[in-house]
Amino acid sequence: MEMPEAISHRSFVSYIDRTRAFYAAQGYDEPYRWAHFAGVPFAPLAKPLPASRLVLVTTASPPRDEAPDPGSLRGAKTVWSGPVSPPPERLFTDDLAWDKETTHTDDVESFLPIRSVEALAAEGRIASLAPRFHGVPTDYSARRTIELDAPEVLRRCREDEVDVALLVPLLPVCHQTVSLVARTLEEAGIACVVVGSARDIVEECGVARFLFSDFPLGNPCGIPDDRDMQKRIAGQALDLLESARSPRTTVQTPFRWPDDAWRERYARVDPERAEALRRAGEARRAAQRAAKTVKSGSAG
Repeated sequence: MEMPEAISHRSFVSYIDRTRAFYAAQGYDEPYRWAHFAGVPFAPLAKPLPASRLVLVTTASPPRDEAPDPGSLRGAKTVWSGPVSPPPERLFTDDLAWDKETTHTDDVESFLPIRSVEALAAEGRIASLAPRFHGVPTDYSARRTIELDAPEVLRRCREDEVDVALLVPLLPVCHQTVSLVARTLEEAGIACVVVGSARDIVEECGVARFLFSDFPLGNPCGIPDDRDMQKRIAGQALDLLESARSPRTTVQTPFRWPDDAWRERYARVDPERAEALRRAGEARRAAQRAAKTVKSGSAG
């Protein structure tokens, strides 16, 4: 699965451009404004990595049949936490726009590498994995992430006395969400590494350390059920925590997906899909209007 030299020059997919065209086809006039910062906080390791406790952060949600987190901040869209032992066999990701035509998220380890990090901890790469991982809701509002969710993740990290964090997003906006959370953690002195597949979105926002997996959205920590690859990617994330000396450090994993058809397929806009996309946009806006009406009625 090593990347041959012949394709080492490959350009990554621009999800900013791809999603702009996709939503324009759905009738949205104003392109989404991605978060951008000139400066990027950078926290050096507070202690050697073998003496550090690591926390995992995901954008997946609890299984739908589980009760909502009692610490809810705003209904279902709230920061939540789950135990790492035993690792969850499933998480809810159906509401997220990962590449459902190409892959699947049935293997939780492909986006939440608990077993991989535990194996590395057993080898002495880190002191321990925090007893719980944290989930952060994907939010198109960067302000809500910055003001509500990121401080709550930081509070829980402090409760768990973590030293470093590994954050993994799934869909395009997830990459912005975890980048904003990582910035908050870095400002508080917790060194972070983001492992993701939407390179342009993470680099637009700006993070201290980014491990780029040139994979379809959904499996940034490795191809589903490929335990060796998943552990190696987690190990490379730990390497980056140690080796980065300045913010905006991006490293690419040496792996490639078995085929390249996914590059053109995700969120494609073509004449055959134009009408379907237009109708989907109308339906989505109608649902949003209805939700606002219900919310305003409840407030009254």
